[in-house]
Amino acid sequence: MRSGAWADNEHVRHDLAHVLWIGGAPCSGKSSLTDMLAGEYGLMVYRCDDAFPEHAECVDPGRHPTFHRLSNLAWDEIWMRPVGVQIAEEMECYREEFEMIVDDLLAYPRSLPVIAEGAALLPRCVSDVLLDRRHAIWIVPTEAFQRAHYTPEQRPWVRDILKQCEDPGRAFRNWMERDVGFARQVVRQVEELELELIEVDGRRTIAENAQAVAEHFGLARG
Repeated sequence: MRSGAWADNEHVRHDLAHVLWIGGAPCSGKSSLTDMLAGEYGLMVYRCDDAFPEHAECVDPGRHPTFHRLSNLAWDEIWMRPVGVQIAEEMECYREEFEMIVDDLLAYPRSLPVIAEGAALLPRCVSDVLLDRRHAIWIVPTEAFQRAHYTPEQRPWVRDILKQCEDPGRAFRNWMERDVGFARQVVRQVEELELELIEVDGRRTIAENAQAVAEHFGLARG
C-alpha cells in the first residue's frame, strides 16, 4: 500500500474511529504509558511490535519488498548498513507494513476503544485513516534522553542482540544514530501535518505524560 491509498476510503476512517493512535520513536515510554491508559480507562491494546513477527511471516515480496528483505537480514547486516540507509529503509518498511496493521485493527470489535501503539505508526500513514485528529499523538525522546536511557546495561535485550554482531560497539553506535534520525523524521512529519507531539526529556514522569495523552484523547473514566 502506498501512503495515501486510504485517503478516499471514508468508510475505513469511520470503521477505525474507535482507535486511539500512539506513535513515535523508541525510548519514549510509549508502551508503559499505553499500559497505564489501558488499565485506568479499560481500553484494549494493539501493539505493533507484537504484530511485527506475524506480519513478517506473511509478507508479500512483490508488495512489500523492503519489509521482506529486512525481515530476512541478520542483526549484523541490519546494523552495519549506513545510518542514512537504515533510517530510510525503516520508514519504508513501516509504510509497507501499515496495510497489515489496518487490517488487524479493522478486525477488532468496535464496541470498545483500542489503543494502537508503536513506532510503526508513521504520521503520514495514520493521517490517511484518521477521522478525528484528537485521536492521534506521537511521542519521541530527545537525543540526550535516548542516549542516557537506551543502553545495553539498562536494557539486557539490547545486549543480547549486540552479542550477535561482529563489532558490537559500532553496531550500537549505528543503532542509536538510526533511532535519533528516525525520531527527527517523525517530528518532521508531525509538524508538516499539524498533529500532536510530546517530546520526552525526563522533566515529566511517564504518569504525567500519560495524563497529558488522556487529556488529548478526551478520555473519561468509566
